[in-house]
Amino acid sequence: MKKSTLIAVMTVLVISQLALSACKKAEKADSRKVPDAHMKEMVQKSFQESKKVVAVKVNGEPITMFTLLREMNAIGPQYLARGAKKTPELEKKVRHDALNHVIFQELGVQEARKLGMQVKPETMEAYIKKIKADAGSEDAFRQYLANNSMTEDELRKAVEKDALFEMIATKEVDTNITISEAALRERYKKGKAALKDANHKQMTFESSRGMIEQQLKTEAAEKRMREWEKELKKNAKIEIVDEKLKLAETH
Repeated sequence: MKKSTLIAVMTVLVISQLALSACKKAEKADSRKVPDAHMKEMVQKSFQESKKVVAVKVNGEPITMFTLLREMNAIGPQYLARGAKKTPELEKKVRHDALNHVIFQELGVQEARKLGMQVKPETMEAYIKKIKADAGSEDAFRQYLANNSMTEDELRKAVEKDALFEMIATKEVDTNITISEAALRERYKKGKAALKDANHKQMTFESSRGMIEQQLKTEAAEKRMREWEKELKKNAKIEIVDEKLKLAETH
């Protein structure tokens, strides 16, 4: 189960809770609606400041609050897309899941580097070229960086980490998954009644084989990913540094 390298870096940042809190305080003090330009400026400032704050250390390697906020903004819309409403509980879950993921990713990247894995320069350039092409122009790409509060160097480092994580995840997860013929037939037997084609006719084992195999591989990959995460975290030194984050995670 691969995480697309571009998902994390191409998701346009939505307004973070950090920025919203700052804006709400400003609104209360001024009792007027914060202009869009002013709000955008405050968001940018909040993200820039978050780069200076260490949220957590993983085996001594610092992860900034900016990285955590970026992950929260990447996964947050997925929760809202399921019909959930914005609540303190949902925000806590998003923060908790994002924190777990950035820790997991850092451990995976550290493991990849221990094994000598590297992202080839031509691969990196292909990723950056794709991002620029999607932006539409050099100016649009620069605006994209500004909107995401990132320099091109920071973008490259983020892409490199995502790529390294994909590489090590492929080694530890994807290549270790095999689906037996017996497992395929057992799943077909159990779910046969629900396997219908476009004409609502019963699908044969052979016609549904590919679909069943993909389902089993996905399930196996998710299970193996969880196991691998536990293995990495078992002997890791994980320290939540930011006091506000530490307080939020324990309440």
